[in-house]
Amino acid sequence: MRRWYLLLMVLVLAGCGQPMQIGTPTPVQLLPTQVPISALPSVTANTVPSAAPPTQAITELDETSVVTATSTITPTVTLEVPVTATRPPAATPTPAVIVVPLTQPPGTNEQRWRAQEQDRKVHDPPRIYVAPSTVTLWWYDPLISQSVPIGTIGGEFPVQAEFTLRGAQQAALEVPYRINNDFGLTAISEAVRERMKAAGYTQSVEAYVLRTADIHPK
Repeated sequence: MRRWYLLLMVLVLAGCGQPMQIGTPTPVQLLPTQVPISALPSVTANTVPSAAPPTQAITELDETSVVTATSTITPTVTLEVPVTATRPPAATPTPAVIVVPLTQPPGTNEQRWRAQEQDRKVHDPPRIYVAPSTVTLWWYDPLISQSVPIGTIGGEFPVQAEFTLRGAQQAALEVPYRINNDFGLTAISEAVRERMKAAGYTQSVEAYVLRTADIHPK
C-alpha cells in the first residue's frame, strides 16, 4: 500500500516539474455543419435591417393575403336557373261589327204572306166560325216579316182558309178584314194603317186568328 502511494507522489511531482503552457488554445475541431463564430458577420446594436417591413405593414399584408387567399380559394358556385321565355298574351282581335241592312224577303208581299201559311186549306165560299170569347186579330206585315195585332174580335166571323202558322206551328184561321169597317174595328191604330199602306194594302187585308178549342164552325 505504501508502495502505491509513493508511486503516485512521484508521478505528481514529475508533472509539476514541467512548465505550464499558456498560449493559444488548441482549436476545437468543428463539425462539417457548424460555422465558426468568427465567420459570422458582425452585427452592431445600431444596425436595423432595412428590408424588414413594419409590424403594422406585415399585419396588414398578412390580413390582405389571407383575405385574398380566401377569396381566391373559395369556389364560386353559380346556379344556372333556366329562364322560361314568357310571351305577352296575344291580343284578342275585336270582332268587327257588321251592320246588315234589313232587306225584304224574296217574292211579292202576297207570296211572303203565303209562305207563312203551311198546309193551307181554302174554304170557298168562306165559312162562318164562332168565338165564344174575344180573340186577337193579327195581320202579317210582309215588309218586316212580323205579325202586328189589329184588335180583338168575338162572336161570328168569316174564315176563308185554315192553315198552320210557320214558326209558332199553331193552327190558325184566315180572316178577311176591310180596314176600319169589319168586326167593330173602325178606328184601328194609325201606325198599323200606315204599315198596311206601305205594304200596298189600303182597302182590305188577309188577317188571321189563332185557333183555340172553343173556336168552332157555326
